[in-house]
Order: sequence, then structure tokens, then C-alpha cells
Amino acid sequence: MAFKLILIFLTFPQYFIAQYPLESTISHLVHDAQLKGSKWSICAVDLNTGDTIAAYNPGQQLPGASITKLVSSTAALQILGPSFQAQTQLLLDGVFLPNGVFDGDVWVIGGGDVALGSRYFNPTGQEFNFLSNWVGLIQQKGIKYITGQIITDASAYGYDKCPVGWEEVDMGNYYGCGSYGLNFFDNTLKLTFQTSAPKSPLVLKSCFPYDPNYRLEINASADLISSDATFIYGEPYNYQRVIKGRLPANRNAFVVKGSMPDPEQLLALLFYQELQKMGVRVDGGSASIRLQPELLNRRTENIILLHTEVGPKLEEIIFWTNQRSVNLFAEGLLRQIGAKEYGVGTNENGKRVLDSLFSIWQLGSCGIVDGSGLSRSNRMSAAQFVQLLEQQTAKSYFSAFYKSLPIAGQTGTVKTLCKGQAGEGKIHAKSGSMKGIKSYAGYVDASNGHRIAFAIIANDFQISGGGVSKKMEPFLNQLATYRAQP
Repeated sequence: MAFKLILIFLTFPQYFIAQYPLESTISHLVHDAQLKGSKWSICAVDLNTGDTIAAYNPGQQLPGASITKLVSSTAALQILGPSFQAQTQLLLDGVFLPNGVFDGDVWVIGGGDVALGSRYFNPTGQEFNFLSNWVGLIQQKGIKYITGQIITDASAYGYDKCPVGWEEVDMGNYYGCGSYGLNFFDNTLKLTFQTSAPKSPLVLKSCFPYDPNYRLEINASADLISSDATFIYGEPYNYQRVIKGRLPANRNAFVVKGSMPDPEQLLALLFYQELQKMGVRVDGGSASIRLQPELLNRRTENIILLHTEVGPKLEEIIFWTNQRSVNLFAEGLLRQIGAKEYGVGTNENGKRVLDSLFSIWQLGSCGIVDGSGLSRSNRMSAAQFVQLLEQQTAKSYFSAFYKSLPIAGQTGTVKTLCKGQAGEGKIHAKSGSMKGIKSYAGYVDASNGHRIAFAIIANDFQISGGGVSKKMEPFLNQLATYRAQP
């Protein structure tokens, strides 16, 4: 029954709430004076009975921000499976000569692993242990001198930049770092500033990891505030970063996180530097395929697979994707399914896979353009989210997907949602938040023992996102206490 009702909603997007028990709660919400002019799409289905128990403009497609990660997560689980592990290969291409000389190049071939050196999978201070491990493997071969270069190759995932709709202010900050064939350290730059009196300029103490090609322009100052109010402007493959805004005054070391311009190139440099530090001479320095594609013609028949760096299982990636709303991981999922189905892990190929899945899942038109929800060009309705969620309950991987969803009032990005209220512990859902966008989508274990799939999306409001969340809580709590009407 739910499937048929959702099809009706897709056909008649203004279908209203008149016949549903939650109508009064929804009516108060969408007609709230502080939310005048807002757009809404709301849908909730009792999965035990198939009854639609709440609906307001359920077929209206709106940007949903990070609840888009539900799409990339389920698509990756279906296409790749929960046990899939991305790989990074370390190759030797050349011949061994006497006295520890290796006449050739060392290659790092990217396979889209988003967890290499990630803070989500490595203790603080140990994120770069993989580099020292790689140096150790080279030394175990008796190599003391490399005549060629350290070359990184992320070409299997293309060199397209960020998805359509991403803004420069997002791309320069850590949460807009993008995903590539080679990723490491969460593709993050840590800029440490010293601040003094209010209105005084900031002093950059360090940039880590550092690339001498960086051009950092600081147009920010200290102020009487308690938190970071800076923004970093920059694009992929552009080494210029402009820092604007304010930081708290009189701090000896305040860390601001931005995005790496080119992880592929920087990884080659850091690997080269680590080899030099450990006493392995490299004559040719470092290089990357994006900057020097002609190096692909240098590969010979003397290639030796030295090591395969195996990333975490997909279900572990998806856990952090949804628990902490990690944009990098979500974009990586989209690229991985593109690589699996079409050979090259570009954003466009990932979208092609989503188009196919939406057809298979009978969800209607796919308006998703990225994996994370950072693009305001994304469009999806509450009814589509609910139907997607409904279908996942029958999948073999459902337990992995369900485990990844934060629990209201307890974990992840919904830790404060419905805290101490009826919904705490009963709502497993992904949140979405951008300026003018607030959303939640997931499952509710209602008081009557039934499971409800729901989505609620608000756009174009003028108050804070936190304020909208508070106004949504009565609806979510009512879902948690829902009992089917006789």
C-alpha cells in the first residue's frame, strides 16, 4: 500500500494532510509564523501496515543537504556490498642493481580509498604511519638509492573537480575537500594561527601537511569571539587559498582546517620526503600523473607489486559517513560505484549509476548530483526518501545500513535531537543542514512496536537551522508515540 500511495504523491505533489492523524502537528509546523515562506516535503509510512500516516507535499523535490548520504550509502551497499575494500598499490618499476641501487621508479596507484591516514581510522599522531611503513617495505628490498621518481597515479578516478553546485567557499574548507583516486589525511590542511588583540592580523604559525607551492592569502583578524568564524576560499588543483573572517583573540595556537588542493601531488612529495628522511636517496624527486601524464608511457614490463594497502570494509566507511556526516566519504562512495560500473570513478559515472538504480528502485526521476548533499542542485522528495528507506529493510545488507544511522538524543549528528523526549533512542535517522535547509530521514521504532520510515525537509526559512529542528521535534516525538488508528 505504501508504494501505491507514494506513486500518488509523486503524481500530485500538493497532496495534503487532511486524512492523517498527525495532521494537526504538521499544520502547526508548516504554518508557523516564524517559518513563513518556507517550502516543505513531509512523508511517513508505517512499514508494518503499509499505511501512510503523515504527508505534506510529499512529492515535492527539494535540496535535502546531508540526507542525500542515504542515497550514496544504499547505492554503494547494493553495487559493492558491505565487505568491499578499496585498495592502493605500491609498485616498483625498474631493475635492481648492485649496492642497493634500484634503477627505476616507485609508483603509488590510487584505488579511491578514502580512509588512508584518516582520523576516523587512525589514532591522533599516527595518521602518516602508512608512509613510514611503505619506506620500510622499500628498505626490506635492500634499496638505498632510487634513480627515478616517486610517482602518484590517481587517474583511474579521473581529474574532474567538484560536483555541480558546489561553491568556492565550501571547496576551500575541510568539509568540501572533495574525493579523488588518491586520498589521505582526510584531504585536510591544518592551518595553525596565533592571535593577539582584537582587530589585529593573524599570524600563521604552521601549515600541515606543507607544500611549497601553496599560496596562502590571509585576510582575517582577531576578535572578541569564542569560536572559529573564518572561511577558506579555494578550488581543487588551485594552490591558492584565501582565508577570510575572524578568530578568537589572544590564542597561542588556533587550528583552522581547509582542503588540500591536490592530494595526489602532495602524497608524492611527502612520500619522497619520508624516503629521504629515512636515508633512501631518490634522484628524480616526486611527480604526479595529473601534472605529468606523459609519465604513463614510462611504465615497463619490469613492474613488481610491492604492497597492496587495503582500506576498511565499506560498511565501516558507511558507518562514519552517516554517523559524522563525512562529505569526503560520501563523495568517495559515489565515485566507487562509478568505477565499479563504468571503469572510471568520476562523479559523472557515479551519477549514471544512481540514474540506473532509481529506475530499478522505481523512485522516479533522480535529481541527485553528488554523494554528500553539499550541492544545492540536489533535488529529492520526502516520498522518494521514504520509498528508498522502505526498500532497504528487505536487503541483505540492511543491518549494516541501519547500524550507520545516528540515534536521536544519543549518537552522531542527532545527539541533541529529541534529547530527554519521547523520540530519544527510538529514532534512527540522518540529518541534513545547510543555510536555509533542514532535514531528517530515517526510521522510527514506534510505541506500538511498528517501524515507521519518514522524511521531513524544510527549505527557504529565515531562522536558524537549530530553531527549525526544535520546531520539528513535536512531529518526530509524535511518530515515536504513534499508534495506528482503529
